[in-house]
Parts: sequence; C-alpha cells; structure tokens
Amino acid sequence: MAEAVAGPLDQHHFAIRRLHSLMGIVPIGAFLFNHLLTNSTAFLGEKNFDDHVLWIHHMPWLLAIEVCFIFVPIAFHAVYGVVIALQARSNVSRYGYGDNWRYMLQRVTAWITLVFIVVHLVHFRFAHWFGAESYAAAHPYFLAFTQQGFTMWLPMSAWMVIYVIGLAAAVFHLCNGLVTFCITWGVVIGDDSRKRLSLAAAALGLLLMAWGLISLYALGTMEARGPGGAEPAHVAQHEHLS
Repeated sequence: MAEAVAGPLDQHHFAIRRLHSLMGIVPIGAFLFNHLLTNSTAFLGEKNFDDHVLWIHHMPWLLAIEVCFIFVPIAFHAVYGVVIALQARSNVSRYGYGDNWRYMLQRVTAWITLVFIVVHLVHFRFAHWFGAESYAAAHPYFLAFTQQGFTMWLPMSAWMVIYVIGLAAAVFHLCNGLVTFCITWGVVIGDDSRKRLSLAAAALGLLLMAWGLISLYALGTMEARGPGGAEPAHVAQHEHLS
C-alpha cells in the first residue's frame, strides 16, 4: 500500500507553527497593547482620547500599515489557529494539572477572541458597510464611540457585556500565549524562570485588563461633549428647539 503523501501543512508544520507563534506576539500582541493603551486615554477625558485617535488617523500610509501589520497577521494567526484548535485534545477531565487547564483555556479563549474580533470590526471599523456611519469620519471620536457606537444595534449594557468577555479572552490568550512562546522558543529555561515569567505575564494581563475596563467605563458612562467642553452639536440643537 502506498504511503499517504504529506500535504504542505504537514511538510512545513514546524516553520508554520513557529510563524504562527511569533505573529501572536509580534505584531498582534504589540498591537493589542497599543490599542488598549490608546483606548484607556478615554478615562482621562474626551480631549485626550480624541487627540490620540486623531494622531493615529493622521499617520502616513495608515491603510497599508493596517493591512500588512494588523489584518494579514490576524487573519493568518486566526486561520492556522483554527487548524490547531480543531486538532487539540483536552484531557483536563483525567489530568487536572495547571498546564492542562492553561492548554484548554488557550483554545477556548482562541474561539471567543476570534468571534469577538469579527464583532468588533463589524461594530466599529467596518460598520459603514452595514449602513452605519463611519466612525473614522465622525469626529470627535469620543462622541462616535459613546452616543453612537455603543448604542448602535444593541443596548449599551449588552455591548459592555460582550466587550468585557472579549477583552478577558483576548488578554488571557495573549498573556498565556506569551508564556508558551518564551518556553517554546527557549527564552526561558527551568522551573524558576518559568515561574517568574508566569508572574510577569499575569501582571501584564492585569495591566491590560485595567486599561480595557477603564476605557469601557469611560466610553460607557462619561458624557461626551464637543470641542471646548460644549455640548455636542446635535444635543445643543435639540435643546434649542425644545
């Protein structure tokens, strides 16, 4: 009987798996870090948030940067991540060790994060494809995120639940993946180094969660005002007419 011919994924499994691992940290992990940091400025006030987002939108070659360093890496990491997840076999019911639980949670959070990224992109980045206003053109941005973004299609409370779940999944997936990355790539060797790395990853996870939660709190509860602290134009017009 002839032996089965290995497919491209089987032939280059090691290299593809390493590339998948690397993409999860750089650039995707770096982007998530910057994204949550930028969003956290909403807690410092509308002007801080608008200034940071405006700086991003004024970057030269922004679309090329997004495609090459965000969309393509995320697409590759997601597609091959699905392949890995479908091949995964959890054994926590038989061996409830910490590593086995982290292995299972890494796969579970991968699915949640994948769904959340699609929802997030449809909700904001590509909302104009579905009849909503493009948030990039709805300056000031803080107003676009609060009065418009988080009340579009669903109640704000529902969006907040979705975003908290998605945030927690993405942060865990990144930080746990960072530990796995450092072990797999030989950055850390030995139990003591691994324990210190796990503590550092946990601290990073708490920081990212804090940035994400305070940004959601600010965008969900603080009243958006126009330039100079004035009411937004549509609010001021409504009050004048009444």
